[in-house]
This record gives sequence, structure tokens and C-alpha cells, in this order.
Amino acid sequence: MKTKYILILSVVFLSTCASALTITPNPYTTTQSDVPDRITFIVRNTSNETVNVTIRPDDNLEGKIYFNITSFSIEPNSTYTVSAFLSRTTPLSGDVFFNNDKVSIEVQRVQSNLTVIPGTPSAGKGLVILLQNQSANGYMFVYETNNVYPISVQNGVGYLSLSNEDYGNAIIVVYGKKIYSKTIYINPPEIGSLYLIAPKVISLNENATFAVYADGEPVKAKLKFSGADSFTVKTNKGVATVRFRKAGNYTVTAVYFNHTCTRDFSVMPKALNIQVPSSAETGTTIQIRTEPNAKITIKKGDTTWTYTTNSDGICFFTPPYAGAYDIIAETENARGHTTFTAKTDTNIIITSSEGTQVNKIREGDVIMLQVVSSDNSQPSGSIDVFTDGKFHKSLIVNNGVTLWKVDKSANSYEFRFNPTGDGYDSSDIFIQGEKTFNYAYVWAALGILAVVAGLYYAYNKGLLKIKLPSGEKYRDLI
Repeated sequence: MKTKYILILSVVFLSTCASALTITPNPYTTTQSDVPDRITFIVRNTSNETVNVTIRPDDNLEGKIYFNITSFSIEPNSTYTVSAFLSRTTPLSGDVFFNNDKVSIEVQRVQSNLTVIPGTPSAGKGLVILLQNQSANGYMFVYETNNVYPISVQNGVGYLSLSNEDYGNAIIVVYGKKIYSKTIYINPPEIGSLYLIAPKVISLNENATFAVYADGEPVKAKLKFSGADSFTVKTNKGVATVRFRKAGNYTVTAVYFNHTCTRDFSVMPKALNIQVPSSAETGTTIQIRTEPNAKITIKKGDTTWTYTTNSDGICFFTPPYAGAYDIIAETENARGHTTFTAKTDTNIIITSSEGTQVNKIREGDVIMLQVVSSDNSQPSGSIDVFTDGKFHKSLIVNNGVTLWKVDKSANSYEFRFNPTGDGYDSSDIFIQGEKTFNYAYVWAALGILAVVAGLYYAYNKGLLKIKLPSGEKYRDLI
């Protein structure tokens, strides 16, 4: 009983594999001739898996038909073209197997001189049908496109104008005195160049236009899109308008007969507005506002925080570290990005060389300026010194500390801390100054007064006489 189940499953499996292939033309009928017939088989894999194909003619066709290849692989949902030459010197019939798929081939005796000119026509051009002075009707069926052309032969001559879209294997059947048939191959149209116009960047859910030109003329072509989403459309008079519902990177391939052209482009989500303070204090909660139910991703270095906004589009975040943060907000069809900077409070403490905090300084003092942060870190930067409101000099701060010997007397001093980077707030402090009294000027003044007093005393006592030039009057010196 188990063996029967295995056999049944094997038959089902083989049937499934066989049904993955379709071959055109099938059947193939031609007429007897001294000239070999060239047959082009189109093998299509309709499955989602790669199929390995082996071609094998039966005993009736052995040595009568020759293929350019007898073993190959076809990728999922694609086609493969195989060429063959069939000897037609004698009537014959037989089968060719593509794996388990059978294609019947028959070479019939010449019943009539049904002639097609040219023997291998081209898409977009015309062809003439000759039928021995008969008037008849019939049709031509194109396997590749499933298009049918009615045929009218009058006095032995018929004419068909082929569409640009129809190429590949076709069969002509004419109903005259007898039924006449002939299989032909229609070449793709000859073009020099294929050009695809596609935008580089497209906004999500907005119309985008793609255009395809062959030799400068707009043509009806297939556009195959792959990337964040995959689909196929056709151009109308060379143009197709497409709206994308998924953001990401895409590739579009224009297919016009056996010619292709490829372009890459990106579909960008709509910009999402994010409201957040440009700067904040570490340890202080901030509000982030955007669209409701948006995914919020906050990044700083290798650390990431993820939130979802409420029905009002709000979420809250407390930055634990100083520095720059990135915020990315995303919804189904929109995306936004912004940044903010978290800073740490700083204060300046002034201490003397003995280590005690001071509130007055004067010229000659040695003081230590210490920058203290709220997170107990040691900021670096510079401190600008102002004396009586005027800039005096800058001091370099390393690891939160700098020393300064007061080199200028002033009534007031201001110290302004300028941090390196964006991680700290600036700060300042004012302190009273004590100007040093210069006694040298006092002693110089007292000396001058003493000399003048001595001269005055000597003059009044007659101890000092001054002889003035004669003939001129002068007031007393005192």
C-alpha cells in the first residue's frame, strides 16, 4: 500500500513539473521542400523556480531535426529561445520532447505553392501571400502575442500589414481549394537605439512619468519595476504614469521586443514635521511632537531609544548625556529627521592659593578658577577675563580648572566660561576688585612740598637772596 502512495505522488510531481513549461509553436506543420526549415521555439517557464530542460526527438525525427542546444536552464517566469533546422526532403511526422512536454512536428506533401514574401518578415512591416491564382480567405495567428490577422487572397495575391508588437512564431492558414498552412517566423522590428526617461527621485504617493523611445519615436513598451515593490506596466504612446506606495530604491527596465534599457531611481517618503527644542538640559524631560502613532527613534552614538507617539502625536524623552541627538520619526508613508543638543549646566568657583573661596581679588593674587558642571564632569574650554567691563585676556581651561595670577588692578572682574563643543552651557561670575594704593606718588608729593617750604623759609629769613636782572620788574617768587 505504501508503494502505491509513492507512485501516485511521483506521478503528481512529474505532472506538476511538466506543466511548468509551455512551448510555441506547438504543433508545427510545414510542407515538403528541398530547403531545410528554420524553426524558432519559445520555451516559457511559468513556475517560480528554475527549470532544467532537456530536448529529445523521437525515433521518427532522429537525424531529421537539429537543435542549437539540447540542454539548458530557464529562470523563474522567463523564456528561452531555441533554434532548430528541420529536413523537409520527404514527408514525415514525429514528436520532440522538452522534458515531458511533447511538440508534434509534421512535414506535409506539397499541396499547393503557398508562398510568403519575404520568407522571414519583420514586425511593423508587410508581407505578401501568393496562392496559385486562387481567391481564398484565412488567418495568421501569432503565438507570442495571441494576435490574429484575417487574410484575404484575391486572384492569388494577399497582403498583411504587421503591427510593431507582433513577432516570433506564427502560422498562416488559408481555405482555398484545399486547406493550406505555413509556419513562419516574424523578426522583431529593427531599431538602432532604445531610450528610457525616468526621474531620479520620486515622492511617495505622487505621480511619476516614465517615457520610452525607440530611434527617437515613442513606443509601446513594457516597464518592469523591481525594488521595494515589484510590478509591470505598459506605456501608452510611449508614456506611463506610475504612483508608488512603498519607499525605497528601485530599478526600472524598459522592454521593447528584444531590446532593453534600465534606470535606477529612489522613492522618498513625504517629509514629516518634528517639533523639538533645539537645545535642552541633561536630566530634563523634553516634549517631541509629530504625527499620531509615529515611530520615534532617538540616536546618540551607538545608543538608541525607541518610542511611539500618542494620539496627539506627542512623546517625552529625558536626555541622560550631554551632546548632539538625532531624532527620526516614521509613519507608513512619511519620514522626518531633526536634531537637538543636550547641554550640562556649569558654574565658576574662585578660590585662593590656600584653597578658600574668595569674593574679592586684587593685583598680585594667585587664584584658581574651577568650572563645575551639574553632572560632575570636567569641562574644557576657555575663560575670558574682563576688568571694569573691558576685555583683558583669555585663560585656557583643561579638565575644569585654570590658574591666574592677577596682573591688572581693577574695581571689578568678570569671568566668562566658553565651553569646547556643544555639551555644556556657558557661565559667568562677577567679583569685586581691590585697587592697590601706590605710596611712591605720596612720598614724591611730600618731597616737593618740603623743598618749596624750605625755600620759602630761607627767603623770609634773608638766608636766600635772588638777584634779578636790572631794568626789569618781577613779582615775588612766592
